[in-house]
Amino acid sequence: MTELDQFSVGEILLRDNSQLVCERVVRYVPGRRVVCKAIWQQRQVYAKIFIGAHAERHIAREKSGWQMLTQAGLLTPELLLEMTLADGGGHVLLYAAIEVAGSAEDNWRGLAGDSQGRLHLMRMLTRAIASHHQAGVMQTDLYLKNFLVESESVYTLDCDGIRQLGRFCVHRRSLRNLATLFSKMDVTDDVWIPELYREYCQQRGWLQWELESKALQELTSRIRIKTASDYADRKVFRTCSDVVVEQSPERFLAIAKGWGELLEPGLNEPDTWLDEESNHRLKSGNTCTLSLVEFSNKRVVVKRYNIKNFWHGLNRALRSSRAAACWANAHRLKMYDIAAAAPVALLERRCGPFRRQAYFLAEFIDAPDVIEFFADANLPAARKISAAHCIASLFHKLYLLKLEHGDFKATNMKMPNDKPLLLDLDSMRQRSCHWFFVRRHIRDLRRFMRNWQQDPATRDLLSVALKNAYKDTGLLKRAGIM
Repeated sequence: MTELDQFSVGEILLRDNSQLVCERVVRYVPGRRVVCKAIWQQRQVYAKIFIGAHAERHIAREKSGWQMLTQAGLLTPELLLEMTLADGGGHVLLYAAIEVAGSAEDNWRGLAGDSQGRLHLMRMLTRAIASHHQAGVMQTDLYLKNFLVESESVYTLDCDGIRQLGRFCVHRRSLRNLATLFSKMDVTDDVWIPELYREYCQQRGWLQWELESKALQELTSRIRIKTASDYADRKVFRTCSDVVVEQSPERFLAIAKGWGELLEPGLNEPDTWLDEESNHRLKSGNTCTLSLVEFSNKRVVVKRYNIKNFWHGLNRALRSSRAAACWANAHRLKMYDIAAAAPVALLERRCGPFRRQAYFLAEFIDAPDVIEFFADANLPAARKISAAHCIASLFHKLYLLKLEHGDFKATNMKMPNDKPLLLDLDSMRQRSCHWFFVRRHIRDLRRFMRNWQQDPATRDLLSVALKNAYKDTGLLKRAGIM
């Protein structure tokens, strides 16, 4: 039985012989913590079970954070019990469940498309953060899932991340903490920051909000990019809550949670996935080979990056593989809430430190590409116009995030449910230099619009949509769109 299975189902006996009936695991951090929704003494609770060598330190920090919040009069769920497991294998804190509340993250997702609803939610969270800072504390683990929203009240969760604001650099630390909250918004919502910051300053009694709002927007952008990079370039290359990683001198393997058992039979011979006789070959190229493979009614695209010859192999041996770039960028886009084929696995064949063939697996998207979509004569004009505006919004979002795709041919954009979804992410880069990025973004726009050289009607439709999305029409003129 694995560490997670031990707490996933059934009854857990506590040291006082009371029973905790686990209904579902809410969160699992390997070797550190399991959070369960459970029943204890006929009452709905959330149980935080601390495990591992540092359990006592983590539970002490959790209790300290809870005490700071309650002493400051800030809303947080009631702590009902501190106890160890009957077998001594962990420490447990039981919190009262607030049944009518939902996490701010779930609320945010449920308000997709409702800009006013999202703005109201961010106002509530901003006021909660202002109350924290006014009381001299701050939540350092600022994710939306760490707040519960009940009507107009906001409860703070995950007391392990609660720290004293301190007496030095209070203003700067407050701004950075607030910017971390704002970085959880979509980049297109950054226009709300001056309004939200004014509300924060009014609650804190600060007067200089107009002078600092621009700097706060820039700080928010930097934190957003750093958070996404930490996740996409580091976290998903080691075992975490989303990914399981196995590494040996012969291979590096990263698999999305839930896919391990399905892929296991073919991992030792991944080239069998590319067999033309047993699978549907999509592409046979010198650089890469693609096949469509079915795993228990789930269809997956397997892409192998080929080694063309000895010198090509030597050139790629010590460099990060293109498959690894796809893996990282798929997770990066997920952080930015940009649609892409869900990453399934990354496999690199290795000989010690030297890389050989690499494989990237992603879920198959059964939808027309962008040219096929607009070429459909039976598609109503209203749907085409709506889709064009969605595409323009995607490009503008890539512009705000300084993301260069690098290969905007039509086959690299699918249109499931009339919304754009990006494929082929191995050339994607996030640029830091604005001047250099603008040149690259213009190149992306030009390459995308070349798909309709023979279709002026669609080209004009997309041009109008892009003009509405971009404030800087000078950039569109340089791209030959205006």
